[in-house]
Amino acid sequence: MRLRKALLFKVFRFWTRPRIPAKNRSRPHLSDTRSPRRLKSRFTSLRCCDRGATTSGLLSNSELNKMQRPEGVDTFEYSSDDFSFSTNTWAPGSPFELSKFDLELRKRWDKAMKGGAFRYDIDHITTRIIPGPKHYVAQLNLLRAKERRKPQDIRSITQPFNPKQFNFTWVGPHEIIFYMRHKETASSPKKSVLNNIIEMENDTGDGSCNGSSPAACDQTQQKALDGESNGETGNQRLETASEERHALVINVSPMEYGHTLLVPQIDQCLPQVLTETSIRVALEMTLLSKHRGLRMGFNSLCAFASVNHLHLHAYYLEHELVVEYCPVEHLTGSVYEITTIPVPGFGFQLHGSTVQEVSRQVHKVSSYFQEADIAHNLFICRGTVFDEKRGSENTTVRVFIWPRRKFVGTKSAEEFNVASIELGGHLPIREEDGYHSLTEESVDAIIADSQLPPEHYQQIKKHITDMFTPTPSKSQS
Repeated sequence: MRLRKALLFKVFRFWTRPRIPAKNRSRPHLSDTRSPRRLKSRFTSLRCCDRGATTSGLLSNSELNKMQRPEGVDTFEYSSDDFSFSTNTWAPGSPFELSKFDLELRKRWDKAMKGGAFRYDIDHITTRIIPGPKHYVAQLNLLRAKERRKPQDIRSITQPFNPKQFNFTWVGPHEIIFYMRHKETASSPKKSVLNNIIEMENDTGDGSCNGSSPAACDQTQQKALDGESNGETGNQRLETASEERHALVINVSPMEYGHTLLVPQIDQCLPQVLTETSIRVALEMTLLSKHRGLRMGFNSLCAFASVNHLHLHAYYLEHELVVEYCPVEHLTGSVYEITTIPVPGFGFQLHGSTVQEVSRQVHKVSSYFQEADIAHNLFICRGTVFDEKRGSENTTVRVFIWPRRKFVGTKSAEEFNVASIELGGHLPIREEDGYHSLTEESVDAIIADSQLPPEHYQQIKKHITDMFTPTPSKSQS
């Protein structure tokens, strides 16, 4: 009887194993269909091993590193000297500029496209500027709606990372543009994805001053930018700490040219929750580009994140967006409010600050949202300095973060979801009739459906204003 049960169980596992459709078996982008069961058995076999041993049948640390690091993937190293703090404006005839980073990213993205790593090309995408003062940029992309990976079932913004579901450690080397490493920024020793998953299996429960004088910058932040905190130089800390890898991965269902996913600290297998490091790396990636049309976005869980593994979207769009020049209202300190988009939110800028300080401030807000169970979206773009008029040559990096109504499910409006990209003024449309018939008023109505009740937003606004209002010292009172 016991033998019969074992045989039936093997037959059941064989017939219920994940399968790749025959028409797709030769497509390299389907590396993400590897069976979680097989991954689990691979890690389980190591659970009782001394991972530092080198005896026959056991894996050494160097062998484990090889297992975790896809071969043939390069690392793009950079420093603060590579940053461009301003770009050309959108004035007619103003040329696009490309940095070394842009050229490398685009070359590798084009190679992946020619190599068949994507589920479709982007030649079919059409663009329409919707008439109105906001000039929403609508793009019809029918194939993304049909071919993209089915979003994971997200029920909470605090949902933990699940190693048995698709995550970006599953992608093959042909899907990785490169890893990114700041030569001046060191990382502390971190656990690998393998160690994280083994622990889960054993769990008993289920830079530089910008736009102002150097004297205006905090000295501690400048030292951190140069990698000199704790009395160590950046090189010393890199030599004594394990390398922290930030991966730039192609989005196999691209929304626009150069559509990639920045996966900060990929080996940590972090859930889709912003960290100060992830915000910093996203700002650094923006500064590495000279292209005024590089945009980055983040969607929290319950705000249209489709994969619960920390990542941000990045892509090129050769059209100006309303959030790049719209007026904002100063609240207090470094915090501004944006109300041009029907979902009100909060804004920060790099002008007069540092990458580290802006990262810290934005993370302060996102952490509050996370702790208060508030879904949110973030958008990073080039644009005019706050309080400057559209077309001003005084440009900077703008960062917006919106608290919004939670969304649980797989679909919202017929025409488009309201996530970070849409809140920025770019509308990837999945339905042809809507693409042709949308007006600025109808777009505003769809976006407005994602806003929080006014009384709730006002409570959030007051809390954030209080968070950034300096408290008078005892000597001043």
